[in-house]
Amino acid sequence: MGLVMKITRYTYITMIAAALSMAGCDDILDKKPLDSYSDVDVFNNEVLMRNFVNGVYWNVRYPFQIDDGFTDALTDNSYNQHGSADPNVRTFVQGNTNKDNGEAVTYDLWTSAFADIRKTNLFFEKSETSSVDAAPLKQMTGEMRYLRAYLYFDLLRWYGGVPLITNTYNISDPSFDIARNSADEVANFIVSECNQAMTELVSTTNKDYQLGRASIESAMALKARTLLYIASPLFTPAPDQQKWIAARDANKAVMDLTSVSLVSNGDAYNAMFQGDNSQEVILGRYFSSVNRHWGYGLGYILFPAGSDGWSVTTPTQDLVDQYELTNGKVPADPTSGYDPQNPYVGRDPRFYASILYANAPFKDGTYEIWSGGKDSDSGPKGGNASRTGYNYRKWIDESQAAGEANTNPWIIFRLSEFYLNYAETQIALGEEGEARTAINRVRAKYGMPDVTESGADLVTRYRRERRVELLLEDHYFFDMRRWKIGDQVLGKAINGVSVVKNGNTLQYTYAPVTWKNEQRRWLDKMYFLPIPSTEINKSHDVLTQNPLY
Repeated sequence: MGLVMKITRYTYITMIAAALSMAGCDDILDKKPLDSYSDVDVFNNEVLMRNFVNGVYWNVRYPFQIDDGFTDALTDNSYNQHGSADPNVRTFVQGNTNKDNGEAVTYDLWTSAFADIRKTNLFFEKSETSSVDAAPLKQMTGEMRYLRAYLYFDLLRWYGGVPLITNTYNISDPSFDIARNSADEVANFIVSECNQAMTELVSTTNKDYQLGRASIESAMALKARTLLYIASPLFTPAPDQQKWIAARDANKAVMDLTSVSLVSNGDAYNAMFQGDNSQEVILGRYFSSVNRHWGYGLGYILFPAGSDGWSVTTPTQDLVDQYELTNGKVPADPTSGYDPQNPYVGRDPRFYASILYANAPFKDGTYEIWSGGKDSDSGPKGGNASRTGYNYRKWIDESQAAGEANTNPWIIFRLSEFYLNYAETQIALGEEGEARTAINRVRAKYGMPDVTESGADLVTRYRRERRVELLLEDHYFFDMRRWKIGDQVLGKAINGVSVVKNGNTLQYTYAPVTWKNEQRRWLDKMYFLPIPSTEINKSHDVLTQNPLY
């Protein structure tokens, strides 16, 4: 199997790359040539061991590192005008993913995750005899345990059950043919690892906690998210009350943390994604001017054309229509007071923090998406104009130029998610009052009125709240799959808006987006991505493929 590699005497290039990239490690460069550090050197020296751990952190994936990495592009939230021509987006949304091209969608997740899992396994084997002091060794052990659990969660949400490998392999081993474990077994392993990591890690409240590293709180969060996923219909088709209870309790524990608190308004919500407000953040990946985002950067990905952006991933009209007016009603409700010729007035504050719409203030001017405007397809850089009539504001720093080195953090866990997770578990358990209370705590941050629905209407309202609150945070693609509503999400045309300016008057026309003739469709095989066929062949068919591939 491609996930198995021979153990050599020397450590891996990732450790060396991490040593070069992490601050405070210059002293190790003077001691010994980097290519001659042996396993004995690395696992008996605290600095080298720390850099080995850093190498695994370094490989944790985030959407900013690739120009079409936001999974919202695989849903009805977003349209991807450039990446739609590439295998990673267009192939999936058209239902053309197969056993030989699925890794284009996941960006080679199978190979990269198992390579890093092998590093964590090597760490556990070698650290058993390490002479590193007990306290830092315990902390690094907890971090590697968390990282291994996180990698398995990433595999679980894309592929379902995968092989659970907790040891390294030697070339002399009789066989590398390893079967898949069930999704339940993988989830149970993640939860067990998180429970153990909580006894090894420090809290974010501890003076020794270092920003961006795993903590007791992040292990709690990973456990809670995993239990929500495994209780969901994709993984447990017949409702299982005990799974929902376990998910409820784990998410309630995170919800009740006192080390974090909900943001207070739309401005604080916006600031959180610029790295200027961390009061909700449980774990993030942080960057600096030296350790910047990989790839082209957020400015190019999300900025409008008139600001030298490429409008790679843009909001759809369907997403825009999910944002309620401040009276709590959606534009489609005839009693909402919505004016189709003034469509962006009086909307949920999160709308203004997340979406660029015609005439919205942006940088030192306005967003000119209307025909002839600087951000439009008839503007000077029309090839990079949004095809939906919108751009994203969330995540981007307006003080920067498109190509500057972005340093916005990628937020992995934040508190609002767990209020919403908890609400979902309570809906599943029939405790609708508790669910409404949790949802309304999130809405109250923005002055939005309480939800009062019950039954199917409450489910709809909850899912809309989650879609808006957690936009572009790597949730909705996995939510729509675990809820098994893929046909509702991809079984329809993508829509946008056309804007024409007559004098000072803007006129809006809503129309399907047909750029590059994208025809979306849903097939049930898309609930899981295929295991690479090369891996199945190498396993001599011990690995089994996901259904319908």
